[in-house]
Amino acid sequence: MKTTIQKLNITPEQHESLIWNFYQNWCESVSITMIEFQQILANAAINRWFILELQKCEVEFHKRTDRYTENVTAKDMVKCYRDCALHLFNIRPMALLNQIKKPKNTGIRVFNAINQN
Repeated sequence: MKTTIQKLNITPEQHESLIWNFYQNWCESVSITMIEFQQILANAAINRWFILELQKCEVEFHKRTDRYTENVTAKDMVKCYRDCALHLFNIRPMALLNQIKKPKNTGIRVFNAINQN
């Protein structure tokens, strides 16, 4: 049985780059501001979640492609891989994202001004 890298006919570095691009695009899709994007991108728990979900997508990719051994190009395999990975854009770990997105207490307090004449 071929590995993902063999099926896609890419190097391990190209595979890492592909994963990084998916992760970066996914982080951008679940964030609103640049600061939020950076916080999500740098969050270790979200990154672990993403990698676990991507592994599930790779399992699906292998289920779809293992039965085809001939007459399938690397380009077709890449398209299938991307189609499987696009599933990630439909799911969000809200428990993890809410920790980042919830309003932070800035420490600034607003008091009602009393007009003393």
